[in-house]
Amino acid sequence: MQPFVFSCDAHIAEPPDLFLQGMPDNLKRFAIHGAALGEEYRVTKIGDQEILKVRVNFHSHKTGQGDAGPQEDRSCTDDKENFVSDCAVDTKRRGARDLSLRIADMDRDGVDAELCFPSLGLMLPRITDRDGQREACKVYNDWAWDYTAPVRDRLIPAAMIPCMDFDDALAECHRTAAMGYAAFCLWEGLNNYNDSRWDPIFAFAASKDIPIVFHTGVGDINIRALRGPGSAMYNYVRQMNDAVEVITQLVAGGVLDRNPAAHILFAEHSAGWLWGLAERMDEVYHGHAPAVNPKLSRLPSQIIRDQVHCALQNDVGSVGTRRGVGIEALLFATDYPHSEGTFPFSKDVVARMMRENPDATMDDFVAVLGGNAANLFKRANLCDAVEKRRKELIAA
Repeated sequence: MQPFVFSCDAHIAEPPDLFLQGMPDNLKRFAIHGAALGEEYRVTKIGDQEILKVRVNFHSHKTGQGDAGPQEDRSCTDDKENFVSDCAVDTKRRGARDLSLRIADMDRDGVDAELCFPSLGLMLPRITDRDGQREACKVYNDWAWDYTAPVRDRLIPAAMIPCMDFDDALAECHRTAAMGYAAFCLWEGLNNYNDSRWDPIFAFAASKDIPIVFHTGVGDINIRALRGPGSAMYNYVRQMNDAVEVITQLVAGGVLDRNPAAHILFAEHSAGWLWGLAERMDEVYHGHAPAVNPKLSRLPSQIIRDQVHCALQNDVGSVGTRRGVGIEALLFATDYPHSEGTFPFSKDVVARMMRENPDATMDDFVAVLGGNAANLFKRANLCDAVEKRRKELIAA
């Protein structure tokens, strides 16, 4: 038995023609869609513009092409550094496009609930037309709300918010909040989160107890900033820098300080760096005080402790960060169905988390694995489930 697990990063897959069919005729040139490029590559396009090109077999080393059938006894993976098994384990993501199979995958992986981001919709910020981006976000949000309806006790979709215009952003926050959405996803790479025009958006989110979330690479981000030797590692590792920039702008510019009930969550950026960032910001706030403006009502580290959250995956050592930023800052994620995530070895990752953090308490693990997320997204049924599982663990 393990604590209740609420993954704060997972994805649902839209129909390939969702935006082509859903966008108004005059905006179809901004529709996101996928296309084959020969037999080797698959590309994502906005209209006729190629946005992303990926090898068809890029993820096959982890997602199950050519795997043997499922193996029930996975104890052979317990001591593997990266949980890559020498024995036959079924790693196919059968639930990527099928809700019934999705629940089966979650159950097999020991995951009770998920915060869901899009797949094609990850490219929404790449639409550079204001009307096109606004309408495409509506198309996705309407579809995702309907799609998850049968299982919304376990799948919580994040609303994609257009960020080219502040009025559009606030309007879509109002619209999706009225629908029942529990998370607003904003873009990275904007380099303007010190702007007071964000205040109404953060104030509205706070008034509705809806956290604002950021997913790695979702924004005007050069995801292939380096080419050549080391580029694959560099380009993925540096994505945590995007979270550092957003947090630093929101804290230093005063948006979070002026909206103390607003909460922000970062998915797929890791988490171990958050303590160091908090300390560095305090150092600068004091050391360069004459130049610091605006003055804040709380130290940067306190704002981070009060309002900032990061999801961890395989980086289980990040649990130690609780000593500097508090246990509430840390949440678990699987990134299903993506290959860099923890599926189908999430149970093993949870076991490793507990084994490698012997100074953490069971209450700490209960919080990181599911309790913090259930509280952050104000899901009473999930909070009850977290507490029920905690009592069962104690009794056992």
